Amino acid sequence: MLLRKMFRDIKNNLGPFISIFLMTILASFVFSGINAEWYGMQTEADRFYEESKLPDLWIMGNKFDKEDLKRVKQMTSVSEASLRLSAHAITGKDNNKTLTINIIEDTTLSNMLIVEGKAFSSDEDGLWLDKYFAEANELSVGHTIFFEIAGLKLERTISGLILHPEYILSSEDGANMPDFEKYGFAFMHSSSFPQGFEIPYNQILISIKENNDEAVVYKELEYMFSDRYFMIIDRNAHQSVSAFRNEIEQNKAVGGVFPIVFFLIAALSLLTTMTRLTNSQRTQIGILKALGFSKNRILLHYISYGLWIGLMGSIIGLLTGPLLLSPILFDMQKTLYILPEWYAVISKESFIVAALLTISCGLSSYIACHKQLKDVPATCLRPKAPKKIGRCGIEKCIIWKKMSFAVQWNLRDVTRSRVRSLVVLIGIAGCTALILFAFGLRDTMNSAGSWMYGDLNVYENRINLTENPSDEDLSILDNSFNGQWVQESAIELKSSGTARQGLLTVLDEGTEIRFEDEKRNNLILPKDAVGISYKMADVLGVNIGDTIEWRIYGDRDWNKSKIALIYRTPVGQGISMRRAYYESNYSAFKPTALLTSEVIPEGLKSDAVKNIQNTDTLMNNFNTTLESIKTLIVILILAALVLGGVVLYNLGVLSFSERTRELATMKVLGFFPKQIRLLTQMQNTWLTILGILLGIPAGFLLVSYMFSTMHDTLDMMPYISTISVIISILVTLILSELINLVLSGRIKDIDMVSSLKSVE
Repeated sequence: MLLRKMFRDIKNNLGPFISIFLMTILASFVFSGINAEWYGMQTEADRFYEESKLPDLWIMGNKFDKEDLKRVKQMTSVSEASLRLSAHAITGKDNNKTLTINIIEDTTLSNMLIVEGKAFSSDEDGLWLDKYFAEANELSVGHTIFFEIAGLKLERTISGLILHPEYILSSEDGANMPDFEKYGFAFMHSSSFPQGFEIPYNQILISIKENNDEAVVYKELEYMFSDRYFMIIDRNAHQSVSAFRNEIEQNKAVGGVFPIVFFLIAALSLLTTMTRLTNSQRTQIGILKALGFSKNRILLHYISYGLWIGLMGSIIGLLTGPLLLSPILFDMQKTLYILPEWYAVISKESFIVAALLTISCGLSSYIACHKQLKDVPATCLRPKAPKKIGRCGIEKCIIWKKMSFAVQWNLRDVTRSRVRSLVVLIGIAGCTALILFAFGLRDTMNSAGSWMYGDLNVYENRINLTENPSDEDLSILDNSFNGQWVQESAIELKSSGTARQGLLTVLDEGTEIRFEDEKRNNLILPKDAVGISYKMADVLGVNIGDTIEWRIYGDRDWNKSKIALIYRTPVGQGISMRRAYYESNYSAFKPTALLTSEVIPEGLKSDAVKNIQNTDTLMNNFNTTLESIKTLIVILILAALVLGGVVLYNLGVLSFSERTRELATMKVLGFFPKQIRLLTQMQNTWLTILGILLGIPAGFLLVSYMFSTMHDTLDMMPYISTISVIISILVTLILSELINLVLSGRIKDIDMVSSLKSVE
């Protein structure tokens, strides 16, 4: 009987219950979809790392040999170790493509995944090439590729196409986006080199035994290689591994924030709906008690309204999120990362959230009905005594009497229906915040691109140089183009025990690169000190006046520099200094690029030129990230519209139902439907405007939080344009007015006789 009653009650209050049902679906859908996306990516990456035996440590140095490898293998804490030469090679018809060639002797550690072709073998004198580089350049197994490495010009046949765990993010040093046409990686066996050629190995890969302290291993290695330069990189510092891990953390942060709004709306909406329902069923509760139903059974009956709605909504969202939302998010991630397989995995957190959502709905039902069950049956069967309503605080003010009847009437209703008003405020604020967040993602990425390649780097073309250009070739380029020479080198930085990898930028005279502070004011690079990027300074915990230590990869000794400037840059975190200061204090200036705003003729031939990059191309590559988040922006806006629409409609229906007798009385007193319609719309307009005012700062906070979780190599300053703020406000206002129009149409259908007799 009680089950049939529940179904009948839900049918009679279908609108409010459907809206609550949609909120629970959305909350579970968004969380489980995002959660299954990042958890699936993490699961596949961990599987890939384990099966390929990704190293724990990479020792970077110069001229390692088999004797060094033997010494490392003899360490009690080391389980496996192998040698590798990793070096950049130039390839392509115009020598404008770069391959990272890895020369190995075995696949004990960091093994590759063969996608097509032959298995890796010492008997095969070939090259195993990056699958995506091959596809972008229309290469396949059996094709011949020419390249230059370690001073040798080689020609090899492609024996296989591969994926590799160290190249889940496959981008050239310093690049923020993969460019598969210009950059890739490849592997060769050491036996493929000409006989008699001594391979200058520069890496030792190490796997540490379980339950061994990495700090102890570090000390042993420092003592072992104290006679030369070397650097240790663990998984946390590896470019690809750390970037991918940071992406996972970002997705976790996003997935954990948004469902909170839907949780609150669903719980509060259910609380309002069930409070109204139980108040209207006071007599039915009394009859059930008189018939012998226990208090706990009746309580469980009303709690089941929320439990069933929460449970069904959570299950539907839990199942559909990974099926519908995760694949959309995967399409975005595939522009950046490479995994063998892409699949969604529902984690235990999703089940926990679904359970919490169900419990919260049940708790809202309990709070709404438990007071009604305290009275004895006789009391419940009698009409409830009118609630004593005192004058609210504002009614005691002088300005109260100067207000119009419409303002007074709506103010009273807001103060007497605080929960309902709070739900509307949260819903509107959440709607505005989500729309603003979506536009903020787009604006920040657009701003970062134009900031990087419009305000900071003002050159038109970048002529990248080969590794050791001759003075004669450099002189010819200098005489041919007006521009600014720059040296960019990968470096290690450390301060107070904290170490990071970064970029050294040494600038010759010129104005092609500029510096700005966090307020986008121009800065001048000091003549007798260094400048450091804001993100790097924050990571190292240093400030102006402090001293940092740094060294270029390959140098054994550390340099010390005083910080005199902190600047902001979206990419390329590190330190910058003038050429004169660098040469007088550290080393000779070795330019790596010429920056110029002049037009470069097609087919420029020079042994010093590695490739030429146009800022338009760099800008397009940077904006590829923006293209990948367009789908996310659409999803956020749709979720915001659903949130705002459902909340306004649900609470509007409840408000209309609660005030039907008052509205009927107004019609009897001579108020025209148009006047009553304007009267009821006023309250929603007030709450919408107040919700928008709360949602705008919340949107800014969401954007700031999102970009604060980005990798240490990126520094995006949150930015939301005025146009985006205006659009977010207008969309919310239009949505509110549309819902108002739909609800106000009910006024003409009010039956005055039945409404006024409802209390008899």
